[in-house]
Amino acid sequence: MRAFMKPSRLWAHPSSPDTEWIRPHVLWLPQQQPDVMRYFDRLRTALHDYTDLLALIAPGDLHMTIQAIRSRTSDGKRADGEQLADAADAIRDELRGLAPIRADIGPPRLDRSAAVVDIAPADVLHELHCRVRAGTLTAGLDIPPAGDPFWPHMTIGYGLRDTDTPQLAARSDACASHISRALLPDTRVSAEISTVWLVWERQHVTPPTYTFQHLHEIPLGEANALPPSATGAEEGMPFHS
Repeated sequence: MRAFMKPSRLWAHPSSPDTEWIRPHVLWLPQQQPDVMRYFDRLRTALHDYTDLLALIAPGDLHMTIQAIRSRTSDGKRADGEQLADAADAIRDELRGLAPIRADIGPPRLDRSAAVVDIAPADVLHELHCRVRAGTLTAGLDIPPAGDPFWPHMTIGYGLRDTDTPQLAARSDACASHISRALLPDTRVSAEISTVWLVWERQHVTPPTYTFQHLHEIPLGEANALPPSATGAEEGMPFHS
């Protein structure tokens, strides 16, 4: 196990203003699906004895990242509410032809620097990712270059430390063994991915986690013909904490 929040992952310098720690993202959010939330409640309970190694994610902060978006456009200007509204419209156009996705979440496992659950089917979720990328680029926002195939997953806890002593390595091994068996026999849960959200997301270093402010809910498939959902969020002003 390695600490998750290494310098290479930081969005800004520790002395940077708060706004530098906030970026737009497109996420899938599970909070309206009781079966999924009960699954993560069980997993959080199972990992309670390992909070010396993992910073467990609060229920309201659970998410799957579909696409990260850079906070500034290629000309150096900060992305604003108008651009994000345009991006939501462009993504909506891309997702109109993609039906809601029936997904399988799990089983849980310990990754290099986090406790995670993989999500299937990877090929359909890769298409979702590609369509969201296309809409984001159409709107003129800047995103990281395409690299490895999209990895659909959710994180349940971020690594707090490098397990670089024999004692900590043994503790990490015990956690890996425990998480792989803790939810048996129900190690998976089904979910419906019928909408994604364009949000402002904030990175927190201590403890490591990410929070977000909802901006635009974007449906997949036929529901896309309905008027966009109003969230009441202030689009042009990222939240502060």
